[in-house]
Amino acid sequence: MNHGWEKKRLGEICKIKTGKLDANAKVENGLYPFFTCDASPYRIDEYAFDDEAILISGNGSNVGHVHYYNGKFNAYQRTYVLTDFSLFVTSYLVAYMKGFLRPYIFGCKKGGCIPFITLPILSNFLIPCPSVEKQNQIVGELDKLNELIEIKRNQLKDFDTLAQSLFYETFGDPLENSKKWNVGTLSEYANFKNGLNFTPADDGHKIKCLGVGDFKSNRYIKAKNLPEINIVETISEEYLLKDGDIILVRSNGNKALIGRSIMYVSDDSLATFSGFCIRCRYNRETLAPLFLSYYLSCSAIREYITSQGRGCNISNLNQKILSGIPLILPPLALQNEFVERIDAIEEQKRLIESSIADLETLLASRMDYWFNDL
Repeated sequence: MNHGWEKKRLGEICKIKTGKLDANAKVENGLYPFFTCDASPYRIDEYAFDDEAILISGNGSNVGHVHYYNGKFNAYQRTYVLTDFSLFVTSYLVAYMKGFLRPYIFGCKKGGCIPFITLPILSNFLIPCPSVEKQNQIVGELDKLNELIEIKRNQLKDFDTLAQSLFYETFGDPLENSKKWNVGTLSEYANFKNGLNFTPADDGHKIKCLGVGDFKSNRYIKAKNLPEINIVETISEEYLLKDGDIILVRSNGNKALIGRSIMYVSDDSLATFSGFCIRCRYNRETLAPLFLSYYLSCSAIREYITSQGRGCNISNLNQKILSGIPLILPPLALQNEFVERIDAIEEQKRLIESSIADLETLLASRMDYWFNDL
């Protein structure tokens, strides 16, 4: 909606500086944060900034990411630091830029493999300038919606914690095996298949494909929710997913993601899985699907998997590591009892997720009302 507000360029309403720290410096876990502060793993004797600031990532996959910080910090190169925006409510600027800066940047960014933005591009970004009273009204409304969404997301985390607690309560620590279950290895009760390496095409065979980006925090995923790809190759039966298959992340730059698992739920669509994944197909006379899904994602087994990862720049999970995972074998009846209780938790999570989706739709609608003047 067009509210008739004046617009000003970002460079006109604040000071924009760049960080000076070496962007190629080694950082804990191989991550490159926007800035370092008292929580940094590195000692810092002098700080370049000591005030509230809005920080914007200037390059890489996070280009245009917006972060607010108030305190002493140093920033890395290619991090833009915005200060002295006293004519605006800070949270108003942050909300607007989080909603609209990245689309603007991706429309005019530079670079190929490593996208980046220049100071002139950032400085020319237009900001609507309602009165301070109107800014506070807008922020108040958006904050309430974001607060409700955050409450719902925390409820999801609580249910996840409850499910993990239920697993340990029922079966104990799988590596310590204090309940003395029979023990085997995963390879005795499951087989594995690396995902499909394919060549994308404009035309060709259309098929749903599960990739690393589809895992997120999902426990399972349905075929209808997977993206569709076109590939040149004809897909053999061995690369098609079946209902109940568990897929794990095989290769990723972030070691913490290695071994993350998701269960596939089939429908009328055919689906495959990418080469960055491994499929686990198991003996259902011995293992209940949701039991194995929770088993592979419980903290003890996740730590076991990540400690075995190989690779330098990219960590890898291979079939040998999976094959050697210790596997407790509680009675199938007990596994199914656990699954019934988990199903009740998952149903509550689905209701919360639906509520979050509704709130996010409402938030997007209100953002559009306040900020979209097309």
